[in-house]
Amino acid sequence: MLLNKASERTWAATGYAGIERSLFRNNEGGGRSSVLRLAAGSRFPRHAHQGTEEVLVLAGRVSLGGVDLAVGDYLFTEPGEEHDVVAITDAVLFVSSQKATPLVE
Repeated sequence: MLLNKASERTWAATGYAGIERSLFRNNEGGGRSSVLRLAAGSRFPRHAHQGTEEVLVLAGRVSLGGVDLAVGDYLFTEPGEEHDVVAITDAVLFVSSQKATPLVE
């Protein structure tokens, strides 16, 4: 069992201004499950999915590939799809990717 309590969560810089990650786990395919915290106006560059990805908006609003998502919205990405992420407001996302997602830009 893997447990990650919100009260004990640690955050690390991602290398992209205004975006932090709290890693839950890395998987055997090179993907990972984590929570991302994005400051309003921050942007994660366009990236390509080699495997599937699931995103659930826990707080705030974001634009993923030009589609606005708000609290409770869910997005499933197929292998081969590409998108960027822009924080419209401060936001928190749960993200689970099956494989690594190389940047396109």
